[in-house]
Amino acid sequence: MWSVYLDTNPMRAPVVRTLGLVSRRAYLGPLAPLRARQIRHTELPGKKWVRVRNAMAGISGGDVALALLRRDRHVSPLALPRQSRIYLGREVCGEVVDVGADVEFLRIGDRVAYQLDQCCATREIEPPCRHCAAGYYNRCENRYLPGQQAIGGGWGDEMIVHERQLFLVPDALSDEQAALLEPAAAALHAVLRSQPQPGEQVLVIGAGTLGLLTTQVIRALTPHADITVQARYSFQAEMASNLGAAHILSAADGSADVARYTGARRFSRPLGSEMLVGGFDAIYDTVGTDDSLQSALRWVRAGGTVVLAGAHLAPMRLDMTPIWHQEVRLLGALEHGTERWPGNAAPAGWQADGAGRVSTFALAAALLRERRLTPQRLITHRFPLREVRRAVEVARDKAEHKAIKVLLDIRDVPNLPLDELEMVEDQLEPPHPQLAPAPFGGPAPSTQPAPPSRPGRA
Repeated sequence: MWSVYLDTNPMRAPVVRTLGLVSRRAYLGPLAPLRARQIRHTELPGKKWVRVRNAMAGISGGDVALALLRRDRHVSPLALPRQSRIYLGREVCGEVVDVGADVEFLRIGDRVAYQLDQCCATREIEPPCRHCAAGYYNRCENRYLPGQQAIGGGWGDEMIVHERQLFLVPDALSDEQAALLEPAAAALHAVLRSQPQPGEQVLVIGAGTLGLLTTQVIRALTPHADITVQARYSFQAEMASNLGAAHILSAADGSADVARYTGARRFSRPLGSEMLVGGFDAIYDTVGTDDSLQSALRWVRAGGTVVLAGAHLAPMRLDMTPIWHQEVRLLGALEHGTERWPGNAAPAGWQADGAGRVSTFALAAALLRERRLTPQRLITHRFPLREVRRAVEVARDKAEHKAIKVLLDIRDVPNLPLDELEMVEDQLEPPHPQLAPAPFGGPAPSTQPAPPSRPGRA
């Protein structure tokens, strides 16, 4: 079993950051936290765990940020417990090749996509916490408790995960589409945090994978929305236009250009602040820096909504006055979970549960089957698994390579010629049957993340 992971040894990061001042090659060099290793492990760690032979995996912006140490130790998420290894590659599909004795929902030969991290369902905690009970497993209150972790990730030939971490891929989807279900679901979740209405003026800040998929989701769910995309590079702007953007803002455009697009009035002081009266009805920030969020707060109309979907692990210095002065609604969006049914925009023949809820992944897969979402159009580069470092470099240097989505093709993995191949024993943590249930109970297990299901796969 061969895998790429991030070594979280605290001694590595400061050394590499220092060397990185001389050459950025240090972030992918022999001293870097990014490791490529053989992991000697053959046994499944539990009766409900499965082994997946990976086929296709995406290089996500989050993976690149982790590999290049783009994080600040002062942000809150870095206070959370972490493993000694962080396996990279959440955007992945593959085939089940081994199953534990008590696996219920999957069988050998099934094609699956990685759907979720640890939560009450994968920890087998009953009753589930209040968030898992409602289907919001991305907010699980028990995900950081000690327990068995997944072994391997998408950037490897295999991974070993709990069956509830996987999504059964419909037969109609290609491997490329299945690997991109995760970012498509993330974009869908961001839009459904505050779905725009027909005729509203909407801005998407950022035209990377998440921004372009967000643009496509808005066009699919609200065809008559007036969509503007702020793109940094010309090749991104071209793709945004092809996916449904009516207007393009460049990275250099500012409040005056927004006022012209939206009909807002702009007020400013020399060497001071500026403010719009009017602006976009909704803004989706898929970048997540202080500059992008500041623009979003200033460019949204009074009473409008800003959805922060981009993740940037650094403290921000912002003018937050628009939130109270303009009564702007600021919402966060993390990954995916369970959505309220999007009304008339829902796929044909689909029905929500009795509470009007549907799994984000299932809804994204249905939209892909109907070709209302086409994430495969974003693929610009493909690399074999043995060239994973080259793939990261291309994803990092997107302007130079005109890269949008970079994929690893893992379907044919020979003996990999790695420079420093070493055998390491994977230390499995024992199961924790003594774990206490969550402090907040909930309904029956059926309200947790929906297990993989077989009906309607075509």
